[in-house]
Amino acid sequence: MSEADIARAEEKVAAARERLLGSTHALQARLKPSVLADDAWKAAREKGQEVAADAVRAVRERPVISSAAAIGLAAFVARRPIAKLFGLLRSKDQ
Repeated sequence: MSEADIARAEEKVAAARERLLGSTHALQARLKPSVLADDAWKAAREKGQEVAADAVRAVRERPVISSAAAIGLAAFVARRPIAKLFGLLRSKDQ
């Protein structure tokens, strides 16, 4: 191997090292916890917007069914206060 071949090989090694370091720095930047959290937040926000748009579309297409579902959910959530109210009304009647 001549001196020129060795010099070219060393240049190739140096260039490969620089590419590797550049890739490593880019990877480190992408894997920072703040960047990962920001990406996750953006993805969740986008998915939430999609779900909200789908919900609005479903309510517009079927308002009666949507109202019935909302009333059922509200009754389920408020079941204990409703039960107490009926218990009070029942005890007053007796």
